[in-house]
Amino acid sequence: MREGLSSYRLGYVANCLSLEVGASHTCRLAGATPERLEALIEQNLSELEQILLFNEARGIELFRIGSSLIPFGSHPVNTLKWWRKYAREFDRLGHIARRSRQRLSMHPSPAGASLTSVHQRVRDAAIAELRYSARVLDLLGQGPEARVVIHLGGAAPSRPEALDNAHRMLDAMPEELRDRIVIEHDDKVWSAREVAPLAREHGLPWLADNLHNFIKPSEPEMPLEELLRESAASWRALDLRPKFHLASQKPDGRPGAHADRIDPRDFRAVVAALDGPADLMLEAKDKDLALFALRQEAGSLSQPATV
Repeated sequence: MREGLSSYRLGYVANCLSLEVGASHTCRLAGATPERLEALIEQNLSELEQILLFNEARGIELFRIGSSLIPFGSHPVNTLKWWRKYAREFDRLGHIARRSRQRLSMHPSPAGASLTSVHQRVRDAAIAELRYSARVLDLLGQGPEARVVIHLGGAAPSRPEALDNAHRMLDAMPEELRDRIVIEHDDKVWSAREVAPLAREHGLPWLADNLHNFIKPSEPEMPLEELLRESAASWRALDLRPKFHLASQKPDGRPGAHADRIDPRDFRAVVAALDGPADLMLEAKDKDLALFALRQEAGSLSQPATV
């Protein structure tokens, strides 16, 4: 079954378990010689090609690329002009993605791309990480719907000061980077009702996550229908197809830990709450296998999304 453009599409994150590849091989900083980095980059680009072809053959149109596609891509240790050396490889990969309508994304770790930090070195590192991630999507010829997902960061020294730092960082951010980012609420610090106004003020979309909304609820609480509706509006204001994260709590795991697969009840609740076409990025440990399981589950819905 293939998800239809008229309803929802499913995607998965970084690793393809069916192929046993992840396009995210890296090394220790001490071992990051130019020769080692070149070998890793070539391996990762080869594996990404395998994944994109796998997705194409199975009608999967949503995929998140691992942040280590280019090891130390935003770190000074990587002095390679990798975007030039591997331009032909990126062209080929981008062609595969575009012909099969694959919407790609990146998601740096919260530690690597904080908007709220008072420390200039942290802010500089965040900009470097965003430049790297945006460059990957640009090299792949992705349109404006392809985004780098970022969290706000911490709340030190106080929540008002941290938010002010985020506003100032977004104000100063180069337009070509702002046009590539989407802000996501998280399960520890910033709720959806706090992230939404920030994104709105800067003309950015914000990304809704059902599990984060459960673990770190807004005040007042934001029901799932409102969460998805408000997030979707921020995408549609830019004439972009909405994209959400879908995850389930891992049984007996720490609050917010992702389960191996998506609980069918969570899937059905999100699908029922959609107010239009949308993309659902599955954050599940079983990656593509979790996606295939949900495709089977979709067959039991009263209105399956098929074409």
